[in-house]
Amino acid sequence: MPSTELVETDFTDGKIMISEVMFKAELAKSKSQARQLIQQGGVSIDSEKVTDEVATISLETLKEKQSVIIKKGKKVFHKITLS
Repeated sequence: MPSTELVETDFTDGKIMISEVMFKAELAKSKSQARQLIQQGGVSIDSEKVTDEVATISLETLKEKQSVIIKKGKKVFHKITLS
């Protein structure tokens, strides 16, 4: 499973948009494509479907869990960690 590390400076006000994470992890060619995938119901985080295109991941959540798994479609999984 591919992995992407985020740093604290990636977070604005302690949060980062899921579309931005997907773009940084190369799961989408652009942030707008990432938002479109979310709108179509093709994205899950830790087995929970994401339906809000402006949904965020908080820095505290990532620190607490150590990592999150983003699923795009049925077969693409990507692990996001905090470095």
